[in-house]
Amino acid sequence: MNKRLLIVGSDQVWALERIYTKYLRQAGLEVELFAAPDDFHDWYKKSLLHKVLFRAGLAGIYRSINQRLLEKVRVFNPGAIWIFKGMEIFPATLHTLKEQGYFLANYNPDHPFIIAGRGSGNDNVTNSVGCYDLHFCYHGILQQQIEKKYKIPTVFLPFGYEISASDYENALTKEEINKICFIGNPDSNRIEIIHKIANKGIPVDVFGHGWDSTKLAGNPLITIHEAIYGTRFWAKLRQYRVQLNIFRTHNLGSHNMRSFEIPGIGGIQLSPFSDEQAGFFEEGKQIFFYRDEAELVAKLSDLLSLSPQEAENIRNSSHQRSLASGYSYAHRATTVYQTFKKYLNW
Repeated sequence: MNKRLLIVGSDQVWALERIYTKYLRQAGLEVELFAAPDDFHDWYKKSLLHKVLFRAGLAGIYRSINQRLLEKVRVFNPGAIWIFKGMEIFPATLHTLKEQGYFLANYNPDHPFIIAGRGSGNDNVTNSVGCYDLHFCYHGILQQQIEKKYKIPTVFLPFGYEISASDYENALTKEEINKICFIGNPDSNRIEIIHKIANKGIPVDVFGHGWDSTKLAGNPLITIHEAIYGTRFWAKLRQYRVQLNIFRTHNLGSHNMRSFEIPGIGGIQLSPFSDEQAGFFEEGKQIFFYRDEAELVAKLSDLLSLSPQEAENIRNSSHQRSLASGYSYAHRATTVYQTFKKYLNW
């Protein structure tokens, strides 16, 4: 029985691939990680010439990565190959692997048909959807599209949260800041929403890369902070009275990572409404939704007006719901393991 799994994805500290690698190893699989995205970014950032060559379509980095992937598969001989997104992997490479008898699965934390930015997808991703034997999907609507168009089985795999005991305990020690916070990088929609909030006289703190170069810079009601990670990320996520969640285009109707990270640490979340999120958390008790600009401003005002005890009740309820419902990545990894076990008799 070949219980070897090759994961193709990032090996950065923030990457979901690392989390799944850890838990699938704990489940008894022999897992190796082929860091195709990291190889590409290391090459791309090495010089201006590399960037120019790549954008001109003259670089051979993708060909090199695909050749090394085929060699890695030959040596490791996995029972299955699980590709995260797959921007660097050619459809032709996937066809070769399928012809060699390998089981191919995909998980895209963005969207294969909605390319929101340079790092969210490309033709390799879109043109490879039909090459897989299985798709893990965080997006229920996307699941239906893939099953209907490509006749390929899918498994619903929502995002989750991964919080260490020490990060959770540290977050509990922080005194609440009765303000609105947004943690993430800017796009046109996020900029406009935060701009509109400030125009209503409501202060907002933002954390992330690139906000200094937007029209929000210099607004007296908007305080811009550097991007935060790890222990500081979890502390701020809980510390502010309201964590604003603003979806990117490909998350509309579904959910995103913050959907689980905020309640997981005991934060108070105001998020766009979706049926999917409403199934995960109870509105008005564990999560709060806005459906238009007027409701967004009204809900922000209401949440800022809560008493400390009312706010604490929401924090406890959202955290306990996350624990009781198994929204951690440890539980998500169990879904992945059981799925591979089903298809591969592991």
